[in-house]
Amino acid sequence: MVFDVIVIGSGVAGLTTAFGLSKGGKKVAVIESTFFGGVVYNVGSTRKKELVTIAQHALQNQRFEAHGITTPVELDWQDTMNWIDSIEGDEDNQHQLALKEAGITTIFGTATFVSPNEVKVDGIVYSAEQFVIASGGADRPFTFEGSNYLSDSAAFLTQKELPKTALFIGAGIISFAFTTIAAAFGCNVIVLQHDSQALKNFDQEFVSQLIEINKKRAVSFHFNESVKKIEKTEKGLLRVQTEAGEVFEVDQVYNVAGRVPLIDSLKLENAQVLYDAHGIDTNEYLQTNQSHIFACGDCSNAKVPKLATFAAYQADYLVSYLLKKELAPIHYPMASMSIFSEPRIAQVGVSTEQALAKPEEYAVEEMDISKWMDAKRKSENTALLKIVTRRSDDRVAGAAVMSQEADIFINYITMALHAEWTKDDLKKQIYAYPSLVNDMTRFWK
Repeated sequence: MVFDVIVIGSGVAGLTTAFGLSKGGKKVAVIESTFFGGVVYNVGSTRKKELVTIAQHALQNQRFEAHGITTPVELDWQDTMNWIDSIEGDEDNQHQLALKEAGITTIFGTATFVSPNEVKVDGIVYSAEQFVIASGGADRPFTFEGSNYLSDSAAFLTQKELPKTALFIGAGIISFAFTTIAAAFGCNVIVLQHDSQALKNFDQEFVSQLIEINKKRAVSFHFNESVKKIEKTEKGLLRVQTEAGEVFEVDQVYNVAGRVPLIDSLKLENAQVLYDAHGIDTNEYLQTNQSHIFACGDCSNAKVPKLATFAAYQADYLVSYLLKKELAPIHYPMASMSIFSEPRIAQVGVSTEQALAKPEEYAVEEMDISKWMDAKRKSENTALLKIVTRRSDDRVAGAAVMSQEADIFINYITMALHAEWTKDDLKKQIYAYPSLVNDMTRFWK
């Protein structure tokens, strides 16, 4: 069968590309080896945020026990998972149906290139004028003894029973979200990190405070620790031994140490496409060394965060480029990022670390926003804001926020950055009252 474009992968990047090109008149096929909709919709961020929301409400209610909410909240994992399954349980079928209704051919199976213009799936060869590889990523593999006992993030987000004790390998974005969830539901959590730093791309002062908050929830952190081996005990527990000689016995061990490009099965060498351990080589047009083959999302080596928002942005660009509506190189706007923990940390633009390294160019203003109206009405004990401004023109250049609604607040700052507002411009806006961003205009001196 011959198509205008074959898209390999049906996650955020793949779906966005396929729907956009089909709407533009292209004959499109999508090849998927697991479930249509990819990780994000089926066993990833969507379910994670729903679980975080439940945990967040429970933790907030705990803070209000002395302020009028007198009945302690009890969380039930099975009830929560049943609710999430009722919302998200049929994502695979829904995305398959949506693709077919859009006139897009769906092919289930593992795609392997047999030539630069052909892929094979279950013995059938398909060809196309152009290919978009959006195969996503997979959990970083480990080879230590007993690595077969590891569970992945998908298992955590779909399990019907939460273990009483759990160990998370990794102290990144996913780990902190899972830690918030597991601890709120009564699981005793241990976090191992191979080096001395957690969430290295975020404000480290905020990260340190987030770690201390988690410690008060009985979460145990161990830095500069790598797993040497895992073995099962006679009681059915998993005994984890670290390279430094520490031993932990837990019910479950989860690999949340980051993700790697999912490209091995593609046999890219048959298409003469260049790649390395960081992903498929692409240029400023998301084009590989083969001019008709493109890559976007987690499988590419583009120097941007491996996040769904960037994958969708790349896919939108590819749609415009392949339909010849946009022929300029891809340009990434200033983008915000957030950790879905409790509290949350979010940031955008010039980081506080970058600003402090260039004091002649940037100023950093720090504010304890726990005294603001919005924070007080939520009984937030820890809520902080750092604003980075350019000294030359007083324009806002970046921000970092730590609060219960940091992800929402940072989006307001992001829009201010795109508008190139100064501090005074930001303060002159009229926002809904009471709200976090309105408080900033009232309390920011």
